[in-house]
Amino acid sequence: MMIVDLPNPMKSPMLDLMNAAEIIEEIQRLPAEEMGKVVEFMRHVPNAETLEAINEPSEGLPRFNTVEELFEELNR
Repeated sequence: MMIVDLPNPMKSPMLDLMNAAEIIEEIQRLPAEEMGKVVEFMRHVPNAETLEAINEPSEGLPRFNTVEELFEELNR
């Protein structure tokens, strides 16, 4: 197997900046299997709300050892 150094696509003269509509059109032209890979990738990209929650401080928040303890607290 031969390993080839590929050029950095961001420095490629063939790279045209595309807007979202153009990217969507390109995705729609993909074969179903490849389109499925794009969809699967997008399902795992965190949105801004998720990133904010991940970075939210958790010191001082209540901790629960069981689901039952959690539900008891939620029912108060």
